[in-house]
Amino acid sequence: MLEKQFNPDLLYNRVVHFYIDKKGYSKQKANEIAQLVVQKEAQRRICKNENCKHFSHDHIRNAETCLVTNCQCNEFTK
Repeated sequence: MLEKQFNPDLLYNRVVHFYIDKKGYSKQKANEIAQLVVQKEAQRRICKNENCKHFSHDHIRNAETCLVTNCQCNEFTK
């Protein structure tokens, strides 16, 4: 099973609009929050294997195999 590819722009826009429209935050504060959220999500989706560091959508979760050619990673480490 492949994971859906991470789209930071889509997440960023959703977070900014949520905090501006629903919470009434200023544009600057909403942008700061969105940057933190996107950074945290990106780090969460990167393989923690020191030899790999590819995104989780570059791995097959069930087989725990990296799809990137010439990568020595043989399992996705959370």
